Amino acid sequence: MNARLAVLDPGAPTAARLRPGRAPGRPRTILPAPDGSGLVLDGHILKAAGLADRLGLPDGGSPARTTEQARTAEQARTAEQILDVALARLGIDALGGLRGDFALARHDGRDGSCLLAVDAMGHRALYYAVVDGCLYAASRPGLLLGFPELPDTPDPEALAYRLYDLQHLAPERTPYRHINLLPPGHALLWRDGALTLRSFWSPIPRRSVRYRRDDDYVAAARELLDRAVADRMPETGPFLCHLSAGLDSSAVVTAAAQQRDRMFHTVTVRPDPTVAAIHDPARHFIDEWPRVQPLLAMYPQITGHGVDAGLPSLAEEEMGGFFWSRDLPLPSLHSAGWLYPPVRDLARRLGVSVVLSGGYGNATISHDGRLGLADALRRGRMLQAMGFLKRRARRGTGLARTLWHNGIRPLLPFGHRLTRRAWAGLPANPWADFVGVRMDLADRLGLSAVDPAPPSRTGSPDLDRQIAGIEAMRVRRAGFGFLTTADGIEIRDPTADLDLVEFCLAIPRDQYHRNGIDRYLARRMLAGRVPAPIAAETRIAPGQPEWFAWADQRRDWIRAELERIERSPLAREVLDVALMRKVFDDWPASAEEAAKPPRVHLMRHALGHGLRVGQFLYRLEKRND
Repeated sequence: MNARLAVLDPGAPTAARLRPGRAPGRPRTILPAPDGSGLVLDGHILKAAGLADRLGLPDGGSPARTTEQARTAEQARTAEQILDVALARLGIDALGGLRGDFALARHDGRDGSCLLAVDAMGHRALYYAVVDGCLYAASRPGLLLGFPELPDTPDPEALAYRLYDLQHLAPERTPYRHINLLPPGHALLWRDGALTLRSFWSPIPRRSVRYRRDDDYVAAARELLDRAVADRMPETGPFLCHLSAGLDSSAVVTAAAQQRDRMFHTVTVRPDPTVAAIHDPARHFIDEWPRVQPLLAMYPQITGHGVDAGLPSLAEEEMGGFFWSRDLPLPSLHSAGWLYPPVRDLARRLGVSVVLSGGYGNATISHDGRLGLADALRRGRMLQAMGFLKRRARRGTGLARTLWHNGIRPLLPFGHRLTRRAWAGLPANPWADFVGVRMDLADRLGLSAVDPAPPSRTGSPDLDRQIAGIEAMRVRRAGFGFLTTADGIEIRDPTADLDLVEFCLAIPRDQYHRNGIDRYLARRMLAGRVPAPIAAETRIAPGQPEWFAWADQRRDWIRAELERIERSPLAREVLDVALMRKVFDDWPASAEEAAKPPRVHLMRHALGHGLRVGQFLYRLEKRND
């Protein structure tokens, strides 16, 4: 067999469990069954019984029509076995109807082929490599590197895409030149030494959903969300839900509360109380814990927990620590540490293995619909456009600014936008000045000239933007999928349920923004389920509000890390180290100064993101010395 499948051995220590100085163990190789076929499934398949019905597999109470069917039904007792039968019969065509969070690898003993596939929304990941005519696959790049045949040669261009946060433009590429990511919603067929990559799901809608009454959209969205939450709750035992004072997590928590026979816990992460937090009171609410108390009081089956964020120790930056990864460079400085460690620690104390979140909500149920103005203008619906502008003007957003950015500009062709920015002496990509990538590398890849607006594919600027947001999130989620299944704790996201996603993409655009009210669908869905102030809130919680205070505490450490990066030829090949040094030397005197543009963007992106990529590269370079 010319395929080797490396999967995480639950009995072996992972990088997150290792003590400093120890290297991850070699992955074990999964060999086929004696008959030459075998299926490895990571994750879970929803509605496996429905799949069995579509295949004509009888359940335990139905007589089989033939001896062959009886034999097949006897074998197909688990989701994995049902899936194996479906893939044997239908091949890649069986994947389009699958629901759940999964990655799978199947070797077919009949022709020696190997099929790899991952779910549509990026909840699980598969990485693969081809070396000397042999296919290798694993759930993490670090596991593949356990095979000595696989070199760990870095890919500077892939890291540049990552720094620009444009991984979705090159979804297969990873920081390693010889390792590829299987994009979400794709399958890979390996047969006779040749690879075939095929998409089995796309966010571009294939249907439209139209109801006679507005309330029907709300009822349908609620039903889909309630079902998605129920499907992802563990059958027994406690579970945990993220709960902020925003719309998405509140929607998930209150949907879980509709299952009235289940007691569960929620976790709300509070800012670090020992440092100053940066926020704009007009746009942000700083502490979500007091704001969720009325919601918790509505549901006696919920036990709420407020936990404080805290700066992780420097030991977490060394091998075996949370921020040291052989797989991928983590984003920014301690941004992942603001959420994952406190939630992980609480889950361990509660004995919880499943955490529900609403991470996809902004791209699905709570899409803001702000380009609905452009849709209204394109369709000539002036009354609808005037209602949009009137409400915005009352909020003080600015009539002319809203008309231009949300109405006229999205309708202009790409070339016109580039010309206007060139006349103003601005880079084509407005983020080009804030990314710590060498300009010659960015120009060679065309990243500095990438239009931030999504391509026109449906004729609706707002739908195109929603699709682009889902596509970017799918690849981003897959890349860091190892964080959502680490240490025996699985994070599940009902707002990314495929039936719910397809519904949200198929309904009219005015369901998301009407009369100037953004997130119109989510606010109506939550009416009666959450206190009115939460459903009506237009502010958001700032992401990692103590970022500057934490960076200020680690200033000497950042200086030492930056000096290592400056001495690394590999890091200098990718990073604009001169810009990073300039940003560091111009250190703000206060958190208020750090929060002002453009300094906030330079510190968090050019320096913060660049530092993480630089660490990844010099550690790789040192290992290869």
